[in-house]
Amino acid sequence: MHIKNSLNFKNILKIDLKKLKIKNISNLFVTSNLSKLKYPQLKKDLKLKLILESIKETMGKNYTIFTPTSTLNLVNTNEIFDIKKTKSFKMGPLSEYIRNQNSVRSLHPYWSISAIGKNKNLLNNVSPHAYGHGSPWTIMLNEDSTQLNIGIHPSKAVTLIHHIETIAGVPYRFTREFKHKVKVKGIIKIKNFYMTVFYKSIPIKKKIKLNEHYFKELSKRKKINYTKNKFGLEMWSFKMKDFLELATEMFKKDIYCYLEKKPNLEKVHKN
Repeated sequence: MHIKNSLNFKNILKIDLKKLKIKNISNLFVTSNLSKLKYPQLKKDLKLKLILESIKETMGKNYTIFTPTSTLNLVNTNEIFDIKKTKSFKMGPLSEYIRNQNSVRSLHPYWSISAIGKNKNLLNNVSPHAYGHGSPWTIMLNEDSTQLNIGIHPSKAVTLIHHIETIAGVPYRFTREFKHKVKVKGIIKIKNFYMTVFYKSIPIKKKIKLNEHYFKELSKRKKINYTKNKFGLEMWSFKMKDFLELATEMFKKDIYCYLEKKPNLEKVHKN
Protein backbone atom coordinates (compact mmCIF):
# COMPACT_ATOMS: atom_id res chain seq x y z
CA MET A 1 0.00 0.00 0.00
CA HIS A 2 2.90 2.33 0.87
CA ILE A 3 4.52 1.84 -2.57
CA LYS A 4 1.16 2.09 -4.33
CA ASN A 5 0.36 5.38 -2.57
CA SER A 6 3.78 6.76 -3.47
CA LEU A 7 3.47 5.88 -7.15
CA ASN A 8 -0.09 7.15 -7.35
CA PHE A 9 0.84 10.46 -5.69
CA LYS A 10 3.84 10.94 -7.96
CA ASN A 11 1.96 10.08 -11.14
CA ILE A 12 -0.85 12.51 -10.32
CA LEU A 13 1.67 15.27 -9.58
CA LYS A 14 3.40 14.71 -12.91
CA ILE A 15 0.09 14.91 -14.75
CA ASP A 16 -0.66 18.19 -12.95
CA LEU A 17 2.77 19.61 -13.74
CA LYS A 18 2.33 18.85 -17.44
CA LYS A 19 -1.01 20.68 -17.35
CA LEU A 20 0.87 23.62 -15.84
CA LYS A 21 3.30 23.59 -18.79
CA ILE A 22 6.29 22.57 -16.69
CA LYS A 23 7.33 19.77 -19.07
CA ASN A 24 10.83 20.26 -20.51
CA ILE A 25 11.26 23.83 -19.22
CA SER A 26 14.75 24.68 -17.96
CA ASN A 27 14.28 27.09 -15.03
CA LEU A 28 11.63 27.02 -12.33
CA PHE A 29 11.07 29.10 -9.19
CA VAL A 30 9.07 27.04 -6.67
CA THR A 31 7.22 28.45 -3.68
CA SER A 32 4.80 26.40 -1.61
CA ASN A 33 2.52 25.85 1.35
CA LEU A 34 1.78 22.18 1.94
CA SER A 35 -0.30 22.62 5.10
CA LYS A 36 -3.51 21.57 3.33
CA LEU A 37 -1.96 18.43 1.84
CA LYS A 38 -3.26 15.75 4.24
CA TYR A 39 -3.28 12.83 1.80
CA PRO A 40 -1.87 10.45 0.81
CA GLN A 41 -0.81 8.95 4.13
CA LEU A 42 2.92 9.19 3.61
CA LYS A 43 5.70 10.46 5.84
CA LYS A 44 6.59 14.13 5.44
CA ASP A 45 10.10 13.56 4.07
CA LEU A 46 8.80 11.03 1.55
CA LYS A 47 6.16 13.49 0.32
CA LEU A 48 8.82 16.16 -0.14
CA LYS A 49 11.05 13.69 -1.98
CA LEU A 50 8.21 12.66 -4.29
CA ILE A 51 7.22 16.27 -5.02
CA LEU A 52 10.79 17.22 -5.92
CA GLU A 53 11.29 14.08 -8.00
CA SER A 54 8.05 14.79 -9.87
CA ILE A 55 9.20 18.32 -10.68
CA LYS A 56 12.67 17.26 -11.81
CA GLU A 57 11.41 14.38 -13.97
CA THR A 58 8.80 16.61 -15.61
CA MET A 59 11.34 19.34 -16.33
CA GLY A 60 13.95 16.97 -17.74
CA LYS A 61 17.68 16.54 -17.17
CA ASN A 62 18.67 20.18 -17.78
CA TYR A 63 16.51 21.54 -14.94
CA THR A 64 17.36 24.34 -12.54
CA ILE A 65 15.04 24.75 -9.58
CA PHE A 66 15.12 27.98 -7.55
CA THR A 67 13.32 28.38 -4.23
CA PRO A 68 13.00 31.12 -1.56
CA THR A 69 15.14 30.63 1.55
CA SER A 70 14.74 34.05 3.17
CA THR A 71 15.51 34.81 6.81
CA LEU A 72 13.77 38.12 7.54
CA ASN A 73 13.78 37.15 11.21
CA LEU A 74 17.50 38.11 11.26
CA VAL A 75 16.82 41.79 10.52
CA ASN A 76 18.11 43.98 13.37
CA THR A 77 19.66 41.01 15.19
CA ASN A 78 23.25 39.98 15.92
CA GLU A 79 22.67 36.42 14.75
CA ILE A 80 25.23 35.26 12.20
CA PHE A 81 23.88 34.29 8.80
CA ASP A 82 25.59 31.02 7.87
CA ILE A 83 25.02 30.58 4.13
CA LYS A 84 25.17 26.78 4.49
CA LYS A 85 23.47 26.14 7.83
CA THR A 86 21.00 28.95 8.60
CA LYS A 87 17.49 27.63 8.04
CA SER A 88 15.01 29.63 6.02
CA PHE A 89 12.21 31.33 7.97
CA LYS A 90 8.54 30.58 7.19
CA MET A 91 9.34 29.50 3.65
CA GLY A 92 7.86 26.04 4.09
CA PRO A 93 9.30 22.50 4.29
CA LEU A 94 9.75 22.08 0.52
CA SER A 95 12.03 25.12 0.30
CA GLU A 96 14.09 23.77 3.19
CA TYR A 97 14.20 20.34 1.60
CA ILE A 98 15.50 21.83 -1.66
CA ARG A 99 18.02 24.00 0.22
CA ASN A 100 19.51 20.85 1.70
CA GLN A 101 19.91 19.10 -1.69
CA ASN A 102 23.45 20.29 -2.42
CA SER A 103 22.09 23.70 -3.37
CA VAL A 104 23.81 27.01 -4.03
CA ARG A 105 22.41 29.87 -1.94
CA SER A 106 22.66 33.55 -2.79
CA LEU A 107 24.50 35.66 -0.24
CA HIS A 108 22.02 37.92 1.52
CA PRO A 109 21.22 37.56 5.24
CA TYR A 110 17.53 38.48 4.82
CA TRP A 111 16.41 37.57 1.30
CA SER A 112 18.27 34.63 -0.18
CA ILE A 113 17.35 32.24 -2.97
CA SER A 114 18.65 28.67 -3.21
CA ALA A 115 18.99 26.62 -6.37
CA ILE A 116 19.75 23.09 -7.50
CA GLY A 117 20.51 21.83 -10.97
CA LYS A 118 22.32 23.03 -14.08
CA ASN A 119 22.34 26.81 -13.49
CA LYS A 120 22.60 26.85 -9.71
CA ASN A 121 26.07 28.45 -9.76
CA LEU A 122 24.56 31.65 -11.17
CA LEU A 123 23.66 32.44 -7.55
CA ASN A 124 27.33 32.57 -6.57
CA ASN A 125 27.62 36.07 -8.02
CA VAL A 126 24.77 38.34 -6.96
CA SER A 127 24.33 41.95 -5.88
CA PRO A 128 24.27 42.74 -2.13
CA HIS A 129 20.78 44.20 -2.77
CA ALA A 130 17.82 41.90 -2.10
CA TYR A 131 16.11 43.16 -5.25
CA GLY A 132 16.92 45.06 -8.43
CA HIS A 133 19.68 44.62 -10.99
CA GLY A 134 22.16 41.87 -10.20
CA SER A 135 19.86 40.23 -7.66
CA PRO A 136 18.59 36.63 -7.93
CA TRP A 137 15.36 38.03 -9.38
CA THR A 138 17.28 39.47 -12.34
CA ILE A 139 19.01 36.13 -12.80
CA MET A 140 15.74 34.19 -12.81
CA LEU A 141 14.16 36.65 -15.24
CA ASN A 142 17.18 36.51 -17.54
CA GLU A 143 16.86 32.72 -17.57
CA ASP A 144 13.17 33.00 -18.55
CA SER A 145 12.05 31.22 -15.38
CA THR A 146 8.55 30.02 -14.68
CA GLN A 147 7.10 30.43 -11.17
CA LEU A 148 5.28 27.44 -9.68
CA ASN A 149 3.05 27.99 -6.66
CA ILE A 150 2.11 24.80 -4.83
CA GLY A 151 -0.73 25.07 -2.31
CA ILE A 152 -0.60 28.86 -2.10
CA HIS A 153 -2.17 31.41 -4.42
CA PRO A 154 0.44 33.51 -6.26
CA SER A 155 -1.00 36.73 -4.80
CA LYS A 156 0.21 35.53 -1.39
CA ALA A 157 3.65 34.48 -2.58
CA VAL A 158 5.03 36.77 -5.28
CA THR A 159 8.12 38.46 -3.89
CA LEU A 160 8.90 39.37 -7.49
CA ILE A 161 6.60 42.38 -6.94
CA HIS A 162 9.21 43.93 -4.61
CA HIS A 163 11.87 43.53 -7.29
CA ILE A 164 9.53 45.37 -9.66
CA GLU A 165 8.83 48.09 -7.08
CA THR A 166 12.58 48.56 -6.74
CA ILE A 167 13.28 48.93 -10.46
CA ALA A 168 10.16 51.12 -10.86
CA GLY A 169 11.53 53.44 -8.17
CA VAL A 170 8.34 53.67 -6.12
CA PRO A 171 8.39 56.80 -3.89
CA TYR A 172 7.03 55.09 -0.76
CA ARG A 173 10.09 52.87 -0.30
CA PHE A 174 13.79 53.60 0.07
CA THR A 175 16.94 51.50 -0.06
CA ARG A 176 18.23 50.88 3.44
CA GLU A 177 21.76 49.75 4.23
CA PHE A 178 22.23 46.94 6.76
CA LYS A 179 25.45 45.68 8.32
CA HIS A 180 25.31 41.99 9.15
CA LYS A 181 27.66 39.16 10.09
CA VAL A 182 27.78 36.39 7.50
CA LYS A 183 29.64 33.10 7.50
CA VAL A 184 30.91 31.82 4.17
CA LYS A 185 33.38 28.91 3.82
CA GLY A 186 33.97 28.99 7.58
CA ILE A 187 34.94 32.69 7.64
CA ILE A 188 32.80 35.27 9.47
CA LYS A 189 32.72 38.81 8.09
CA ILE A 190 30.64 41.92 8.63
CA LYS A 191 29.31 43.04 5.25
CA ASN A 192 26.92 45.67 3.92
CA PHE A 193 23.62 44.57 2.41
CA TYR A 194 20.70 46.50 0.97
CA MET A 195 16.94 46.15 0.79
CA THR A 196 14.07 48.43 -0.18
CA VAL A 197 11.77 49.10 2.78
CA PHE A 198 8.80 51.30 3.66
CA TYR A 199 9.30 54.70 5.26
CA LYS A 200 8.44 54.44 8.96
CA SER A 201 7.59 58.12 9.29
CA ILE A 202 4.38 57.88 7.23
CA PRO A 203 1.37 55.53 7.32
CA ILE A 204 1.38 53.23 4.31
CA LYS A 205 -1.54 50.93 3.60
CA LYS A 206 -1.11 47.97 1.27
CA LYS A 207 -4.09 46.88 -0.80
CA ILE A 208 -6.59 44.89 1.28
CA LYS A 209 -6.64 42.17 -1.38
CA LEU A 210 -2.89 42.31 -1.77
CA ASN A 211 -1.59 41.54 -5.27
CA GLU A 212 -4.89 40.02 -6.42
CA HIS A 213 -5.43 42.72 -9.04
CA TYR A 214 -2.22 41.75 -10.81
CA PHE A 215 -3.30 38.13 -11.10
CA LYS A 216 -6.83 38.98 -12.21
CA GLU A 217 -5.30 40.85 -15.12
CA LEU A 218 -2.78 38.06 -15.75
CA SER A 219 -5.70 35.61 -15.87
CA LYS A 220 -7.59 37.84 -18.34
CA ARG A 221 -4.55 37.71 -20.59
CA LYS A 222 -4.51 33.90 -20.24
CA LYS A 223 -0.97 34.02 -18.88
CA ILE A 224 -1.52 31.87 -15.78
CA ASN A 225 -2.20 28.13 -15.45
CA TYR A 226 -4.12 26.37 -12.68
CA THR A 227 -4.88 22.82 -11.57
CA LYS A 228 -6.32 21.02 -8.55
CA ASN A 229 -5.97 17.29 -7.93
CA LYS A 230 -7.89 14.73 -5.89
CA PHE A 231 -5.63 15.35 -2.89
CA GLY A 232 -6.98 18.92 -2.77
CA LEU A 233 -3.61 20.33 -3.82
CA GLU A 234 -3.96 23.49 -5.89
CA MET A 235 -1.11 24.65 -8.11
CA TRP A 236 -0.50 27.67 -10.33
CA SER A 237 2.23 28.55 -12.83
CA PHE A 238 3.15 31.64 -14.82
CA LYS A 239 6.13 33.06 -16.65
CA MET A 240 7.97 35.52 -14.43
CA LYS A 241 8.60 37.75 -17.47
CA ASP A 242 4.83 37.90 -18.11
CA PHE A 243 4.25 39.10 -14.57
CA LEU A 244 7.11 41.60 -14.87
CA GLU A 245 5.65 43.02 -18.09
CA LEU A 246 2.14 43.31 -16.67
CA ALA A 247 3.15 44.83 -13.32
CA THR A 248 5.54 47.26 -14.99
CA GLU A 249 2.67 48.49 -17.18
CA MET A 250 0.51 48.97 -14.09
CA PHE A 251 3.23 50.89 -12.22
CA LYS A 252 3.69 53.15 -15.25
CA LYS A 253 -0.02 53.98 -15.15
CA ASP A 254 -0.16 54.29 -11.36
CA ILE A 255 3.06 54.28 -9.35
CA TYR A 256 0.97 53.53 -6.24
CA CYS A 257 -0.83 50.49 -7.69
CA TYR A 258 0.58 48.24 -4.91
CA LEU A 259 -1.14 50.39 -2.26
CA GLU A 260 -4.72 50.97 -1.18
CA LYS A 261 -4.22 54.71 -1.58
CA LYS A 262 -1.47 57.24 -2.19
CA PRO A 263 0.37 58.05 1.07
CA ASN A 264 1.18 61.58 2.18
CA LEU A 265 4.87 61.91 1.33
CA GLU A 266 5.27 65.56 2.38
CA LYS A 267 6.95 64.64 5.66
CA VAL A 268 9.47 62.44 3.83
CA HIS A 269 10.30 65.18 1.31
CA LYS A 270 10.73 67.77 4.08
CA ASN A 271 13.32 65.57 5.73
